[in-house]
Amino acid sequence: MYMPPRKYSGPLLPGQRSTRKTETRKQRATRLKKTTVNQKSFNKAMTAYNSKNVEKKIILYRNYTVGPDSTFEGHLPAVGLSNAGQNTNDVTAVVTQTGYYLTTDNTSLNTDTGTDLVTAVGGYDIQQGAGNNELVGKFGKITSSFQNFWIQMNPQTINSATTPSRLEATMPHRFRVIQVKQKGNNAIPNTVGPDSNALSPKLSNNLFLSLAGEEVGLTNDFSALELFDSIINKSKWTVLKDTQFTLCANTVFGAAAAYPTSVKQHPSMKHFRCYYPKPKGKTRWSFQTGTSVSFPQPVEYDYVVHTIILCRVMGGLTGYESNNWSVQTNGHTVLIDE
Repeated sequence: MYMPPRKYSGPLLPGQRSTRKTETRKQRATRLKKTTVNQKSFNKAMTAYNSKNVEKKIILYRNYTVGPDSTFEGHLPAVGLSNAGQNTNDVTAVVTQTGYYLTTDNTSLNTDTGTDLVTAVGGYDIQQGAGNNELVGKFGKITSSFQNFWIQMNPQTINSATTPSRLEATMPHRFRVIQVKQKGNNAIPNTVGPDSNALSPKLSNNLFLSLAGEEVGLTNDFSALELFDSIINKSKWTVLKDTQFTLCANTVFGAAAAYPTSVKQHPSMKHFRCYYPKPKGKTRWSFQTGTSVSFPQPVEYDYVVHTIILCRVMGGLTGYESNNWSVQTNGHTVLIDE
């Protein structure tokens, strides 16, 4: 007996014994909506997968820590500010700047003070190539950047019975840590030295505001206490960190039993980790052929962050040196090829 073919050869509809019926547009849209992957969730999952599995490039900050070989560059010693307090070492400081090369302003600040006050710590220089931790093209996306700081009191050996020696070693030391970055509308390209325009942000002459509302900086005259109370000039700088704390040397060796051997009311070390701002999109590095730049830096992005660490002796009087401390620092920046 001849059996005519089915008019609709597709599968039976769920819950029905009849052959497939023609779907309306609304029914088809409803069915496909249940089976199609949510595009927003899919994109989010793929982004998370790529960030975990993509080859990441790591740029190390300069390793100013104490270690067994030359890869450890040692600690950063405290430098006295001759314009703060009555004597050179009444107020001491350590200043770091991200980036491999000092900006023109900071180079001038070192020249004006006659010291190595500002130290470039790197963190953004990378070579171009296909090797490990090399950038394949000219663009990369910075995913994170952080820096560790260890502020430590140096143990003091007292070999004389003079009162200032004992007081300098045992009195608490007050620290102020400031981290600032130039405001976007005032930022200066780091490859170009700023001119004499006083409107540009400079640590030397407009980091703070005086009580009279005038712009002052690290090269202006201050009392030993004033630097720890000065207001940061927020019209020129974005403040990332501004905190104060107290440290004291834990161990003091003396020539007589009457000398103090331990100071326990304050710790002798402070550690903190700072995560720096990062650009939202991709960043371009300057790989110009035929130039003398050995460590290419990002362009079109202001990566410079200044960390200013100030210290004074909490004695109430001037004349006591505050330079028996040091700083160690390291860190890294992570980026991916774009």
